[in-house]
Amino acid sequence: MRIQEPEFRIQESEWRRGEEPPGRLGVPRRVCGFTLVEVLAAMAVLVVLVLALTRMFVQASSITRGGTTSLMRNSTAETAMETLLQDAEGMTVNERLACYVEADTVDSGANGFGFDDVWFISTSGDQDDDMPYEYFHYFVSESTMTNAQGAPYKRFDLTKERMIFAVGDDGRTRPYRFYAMDTNYTRWWENASLFSGTTWDRQVLADHVVRFDIYCTGWDGSGWMGGYSGIHQFDSTRGPNGADPKNVSPAAFDIYLQITSPDVAMEAGMGLVDGVDSGTQLKAREMMIRESSSLFGRAVPITGAARYNAVTVYGTNNTAYYTD
Repeated sequence: MRIQEPEFRIQESEWRRGEEPPGRLGVPRRVCGFTLVEVLAAMAVLVVLVLALTRMFVQASSITRGGTTSLMRNSTAETAMETLLQDAEGMTVNERLACYVEADTVDSGANGFGFDDVWFISTSGDQDDDMPYEYFHYFVSESTMTNAQGAPYKRFDLTKERMIFAVGDDGRTRPYRFYAMDTNYTRWWENASLFSGTTWDRQVLADHVVRFDIYCTGWDGSGWMGGYSGIHQFDSTRGPNGADPKNVSPAAFDIYLQITSPDVAMEAGMGLVDGVDSGTQLKAREMMIRESSSLFGRAVPITGAARYNAVTVYGTNNTAYYTD
């Protein structure tokens, strides 16, 4: 037997205006929602979460950017180092073909980095054209650049200069013309520095250099950098520290290269322009050193050992018969 529930019919006029009409069986309907306190609490939690996620995102972006910058910086330094090592391993030194290293040639003030300068000759040129000898000059060039806002800053770039020259004189005469066995140009770098920039094949190997040092290691394991007229240098025509053996290459070229990032170079480089006090310049250099990557390499000249034995053991002068 089915029992029907009683129906409650309430006229609209029987409840007060603004109230919900009663539900089934006359029970008033319940209104669902959030209070103001609950809404504010939820918003506070949401803000905390958003701030935490933002901080994590910023940190992750900073780490990624730093890793990318470091990777690019290391890649540039490794490419420059590999180029220099390959060239130096082909170095040839004798009575006519000399090498020269001078310390602290650029930016050598009280707070300067003191970059080195190196000149040497390699037999890696074109053998078929009777031009097998190549001059190499590695140095750091200093220049004043401007950033996107037009502010000047000082920049240091590792530069390679290369020039091919002949074994002997072919009869043509030009100012500062060189050939490998010319007795007038044993210390060839003194005249090579007078050549115009168009004569050299110039290439920038690395930007934003912080340090470029060359250490000449002798066959006895000692350093072969001496001092002449207050200049710290190695000159193969004079021998290590002015002593024998002369006209031989070092047993090894030890190369130290340090490079910073473009952002740091621009920011710190603004503190190195002319007119800035020494205290600010010192802090700028410290910043460049702190935010940099370092690379160390050793080049062993291929013909160095044979030449050293020829000079010190046998006393052979294998180029003395070349005369003008």
